Amino acid sequence: MKRVIWPLGLFIFLCLPLLASAQDREDEKRTLERWRQMSPQEKQELKERYQRWKALSPEEKAEMQKRLETWRKLPPGEKAMIQRNFERWRNLPPQDKDHLRKEWEHWRSLPPDRREKLKRRFEELRQLPPEERQKWLEKFEQRRQLSPEEKGVLRERLRERSKEGKWYRQNGRE
Repeated sequence: MKRVIWPLGLFIFLCLPLLASAQDREDEKRTLERWRQMSPQEKQELKERYQRWKALSPEEKAEMQKRLETWRKLPPGEKAMIQRNFERWRNLPPQDKDHLRKEWEHWRSLPPDRREKLKRRFEELRQLPPEERQKWLEKFEQRRQLSPEEKGVLRERLRERSKEGKWYRQNGRE
């Protein structure tokens, strides 16, 4: 039995590089064909990406590879959603992108407990039936258009109601 296994193991060990090489040659052919089909602009973009990759530190490369692996593990539906959102982002006018970047920075600057509170409230809003959600959004829009002074008065009234417990009773949250 050992006489059969040992030569078979040696044969497999010696043939693996040949099999890998055949696969590599096939991959190279496909890659070359893709390269030939690319427009000059696509080729230039690919060259620039390669130059940026070469300029990365080993730590940055490791992080990029980690992110790529995470991407590969995502379900197809989630990848499609991310790609749609990315496409929507690319098609936004520059002023909208700037506005969203500022909003994102504002969000990130909030204390973690405030962000969690806002996330919970958003989730509560999302769970509301459509009619109630619409009413809430309309009230929100009305309040958004108030002057700073009017907003201050409204905030003060809400604080007073909250202290008295009226708001909770009126909204069925006791």
